[in-house]
Amino acid sequence: MCADVIAVIKANAYGHGSVEIAKHLENNGVSHFAIATAGEGGELRRNGVKGFIQVFGSCVKEDIAVCQEFHLTPTVCCQEFLQHWSDWFHNNNNHSSSQEKPWVVIKVDCGMCRNGCQPEQLPELIQKCKDLHIPIHSAMTHFSQAWDDPEFTKKQLDLFLQTCRHLRSEGVKLHASNSAGIIQGFGIELDFIRPGIAIYGLPTDPSEETVNKFQSIGLKPALSWLAKPSLVKKLPPGSVVGYDQTYQCKKEEIIGTFSIGYADGYNRHLSTNGMISNISGDQYPVIGRVSMDAITVRLDSLDSNQVYYIMKDDYVSGHSLTKIAAELKTIPYEIGTSLSKRLPRVYISGGKVVAVSNGF
Repeated sequence: MCADVIAVIKANAYGHGSVEIAKHLENNGVSHFAIATAGEGGELRRNGVKGFIQVFGSCVKEDIAVCQEFHLTPTVCCQEFLQHWSDWFHNNNNHSSSQEKPWVVIKVDCGMCRNGCQPEQLPELIQKCKDLHIPIHSAMTHFSQAWDDPEFTKKQLDLFLQTCRHLRSEGVKLHASNSAGIIQGFGIELDFIRPGIAIYGLPTDPSEETVNKFQSIGLKPALSWLAKPSLVKKLPPGSVVGYDQTYQCKKEEIIGTFSIGYADGYNRHLSTNGMISNISGDQYPVIGRVSMDAITVRLDSLDSNQVYYIMKDDYVSGHSLTKIAAELKTIPYEIGTSLSKRLPRVYISGGKVVAVSNGF
């Protein structure tokens, strides 16, 4: 049996744009999605996404109305929330206490030690669901270090199966495997797999070993960031550029200003470290401070209609998302999810533009 897919599109699909990513995946047969908050789920529904949507984060009482309005499935790890879930239906939908409510997903903590019930708490949680007539869609856990600690990951998976395997006979599905788990082969025999960052072709960390592994299975980054300068001008020798006078022109120089900054996800620590390239691959340094809404770049052309790569859709360029993550000593997740919603996003499939999100 082949596992079905729960596509993880939280945090605006890791910066790629959750609505259009979800629509594309739905058009290609994906019917299950996961997001982090009820608000994210509401945005998907308002924009026509029809599939099953699970809210990964531990929902609270205040999320219930949103979950119900938009037919979202909460992830549950305590009896208190189950009681709130049942009470809401009784009070708002004229349900009797014996009528079946919408289903939930139960999360079991098998070593991540964040959200989830402890394994020994699961039987009481299952019984509470039965008492309140709340069906269980699935039970899940989450791997903490599937990429580089296979021994611990196997312990997590074994504990999850020991705790939850019997639920399959009651029609409850099981899932555990995230992007790293899928690639390393942990939990892929269960009912669902949950690819997240791998959907977008990004590695779980920027190390050479991890990048090579992602490349070896045919993955490639989906995202590039392109921009034209909003202004290009010549500056005389001695001109200082940007906040704090951190860059001074040594000779007459051509400086391009781009209307992007740290508010858009271009990290301030790339001040004097960053670079961009033109379509031909020629590279140009970011000079001066990265500010909230602008960066400045030393160019070799006054052509303000030339298009430049701010981030390149590969693993190896110095301004690829992966290499930027390495430069900033962080992970691709942080760089991707920092990309602001005010950036326009253009979606291309088969060489054709299929959707545009204009940003704001």
